[in-house]
Amino acid sequence: MGRIAVKHFGMVVACLLTLAACSEDPTNVDWLHYGNTHSEQRFSTLDQVNSKNIDRLGLAWLQEIPGARTLAVTPLAADGVLYYTTDHALSVYAVDGATGEVLWTYDQVSEAPDTLRIHMGVNRGVAYENGKVFAGLTDGRLVALDAKTGDEVWSVRTFDLDSSRYISGAPRVFAGKVIIGHGGGDLATRGYVSTYDTQTGELLWRFYTVPGNPADGFENDAMAMAAETWTGEWWKYGGGGTVWNGITFDPEFNRVYLGTGNSNPYSPAIRSPDGGDNLFLCSIVALDADTGEYIWHYQVNPREAWDFKATMDMILADIEIDGRMRKVLMQAPTNGFFYVLDRETGKLISAEKWGGRVNWAERIDLETGRPVEKPNIRYEDGEPVHMWPGTFGAHNYQPMSYNPITGLVYIPHLEAGMIMGTVTPEAYASDPIRTGYKHVAQTGATFGGLLYDSENGGKGSLVAYDPVTQTERWRHVTDSFWNGGTLTTAGNLTFYGTALGEFAAYNATTGEKLWSFDAGLGIISAPMTYGIDGTQYISLLVGYGGSAGSGIPLLKHGWKFGLQPRRLLTFKLDGQETLPPTPPPDFTVNPVLVEGFEPDAIKVNQGITLYHTICSICHGGMLAAESVAPDLRESALSANYDSFAAVLLEGLLASRGMPLFDDLSAEDVESLYHFVRYGAMVEGGAEIEIDMSKCTFCGIAN
Repeated sequence: MGRIAVKHFGMVVACLLTLAACSEDPTNVDWLHYGNTHSEQRFSTLDQVNSKNIDRLGLAWLQEIPGARTLAVTPLAADGVLYYTTDHALSVYAVDGATGEVLWTYDQVSEAPDTLRIHMGVNRGVAYENGKVFAGLTDGRLVALDAKTGDEVWSVRTFDLDSSRYISGAPRVFAGKVIIGHGGGDLATRGYVSTYDTQTGELLWRFYTVPGNPADGFENDAMAMAAETWTGEWWKYGGGGTVWNGITFDPEFNRVYLGTGNSNPYSPAIRSPDGGDNLFLCSIVALDADTGEYIWHYQVNPREAWDFKATMDMILADIEIDGRMRKVLMQAPTNGFFYVLDRETGKLISAEKWGGRVNWAERIDLETGRPVEKPNIRYEDGEPVHMWPGTFGAHNYQPMSYNPITGLVYIPHLEAGMIMGTVTPEAYASDPIRTGYKHVAQTGATFGGLLYDSENGGKGSLVAYDPVTQTERWRHVTDSFWNGGTLTTAGNLTFYGTALGEFAAYNATTGEKLWSFDAGLGIISAPMTYGIDGTQYISLLVGYGGSAGSGIPLLKHGWKFGLQPRRLLTFKLDGQETLPPTPPPDFTVNPVLVEGFEPDAIKVNQGITLYHTICSICHGGMLAAESVAPDLRESALSANYDSFAAVLLEGLLASRGMPLFDDLSAEDVESLYHFVRYGAMVEGGAEIEIDMSKCTFCGIAN
């Protein structure tokens, strides 16, 4: 490894974590982990592309990805080959990093087509170690593939097929082990991570993040300790605390850090009525990497009640604080504070509000590590509260990055609040929707709408943040909310893509925008960089989706299902490739009408409630779809009742990502059909008198 002149000791540490990233010469430099190195800094020492010559950056090659929808993946680069997943990880690609030639694909069909309904198809990628590629499929399979051929080496099931769990995160590898968590915290599940032998697929250890039924005994002392922070019969509700994204390996201490998710249900009065912090919800948990034994934890939100989560990426670094070097872990979870922890002890070093409006707590007490909360913030008095940030968070899963040369963290910020209220335990227990259908969210709370009444309300930002002084250095505000993640390099650059399709490079020190490219479709992924034969490349997957499919007006930009192609774009200096013509945003709706059809008011109202329980996550609130699924008002298939019913009840389109709904009754299907037909007729200009006074969801119409 050659010597590198650095301005910050943390850069040396970043290089030592993986030798492949420690050369300024871009000859055969890999991106081997989700965040490049185990430190998850998303920093590259490559500087062939830099702030002085960025105007020469051009498209080197592109790959069209037929059938893909949501692309939230950061590709890996190993030995000149890029590896990535598409929706649900049911496809894995290997692509030549210099030419874009597809070398192999691994294609699967979900083994649990009914569970396709419980998230938006997001998958965040693969792991790589010693000639194997590891992918976590939505249906719970963790597979090891031969990196040269794509052949399956082994496959293990990380949870049962009838579970309401799913995998959306990228596995992580370390020292012959591969670890994976799961999602489903809103669906009455109990969170855990599983670690397997990379050679054989043998389960080595499993760590649960919340305690189970005391009558069954506790798996370890950590669960016994955690159980003391719960009350009532919490285990009947699953608990939540799922690890669906944030996992960071620390080779220096041989530890794994887990970022855990929200509660289930959200309302503490239901799940833990007599108080308690409810460990390890919304926490960072340190485990021994060899055994999975608990070492320490820090709880970001004790007694979580708002769908807040600590599942965001965690960055490891060595930084100078108060005159001495500290080994730290940094995270910007959803709650609007930026946390710096001593990663050896788990002790909080600092925590401050960083991005925008935050009203749930005044501050974080550095002595106790606990938030100083506002009164009634858990809607205890029965009245709705105006929460800032809302459940989207000030920062979500789109990755932040850290540049040890500038000493700054680059964070995708979100600015929106939410009105939240409680559901009584009695109403929760008797809710027919919650108890009558599979894989239904168990929130135990009400949502009265998003709030934008702040300086940058309803917008996203790229924020450059100093973690030592806990101050903002610069900010670039976008006209879109649900944007992508970041990459930073030794070339004094930070890269960031937006939901409007702009992929841009900024001066990492000053924030000046230096270069931009119209990707032709919204971006929610994070870019990466690698080197082959003396050339530095920068790659980005383009596929707007995820939560955008919910149809919330804030997330709609005219990216219609099936209209704009999904692509892998790769850039280099003096690249000469041209992006093919791409259809522009299209906000029009061309409804398909059924001659002579008359919607029944009762069925329409029943259909509205059911639709917004099981369909709107992909097809959009009040049928206003965006990007990831068809607008059913325009669908010829949905206009034919027999075809509509067959798709729902028989799973005819499961291979294309449309879930199976075999728990619906004939009456349910008919009510959904009437609502869809009603929506098409209204869009077509029909004046229909239907009583919507009992419609819970009509207020979110676009």
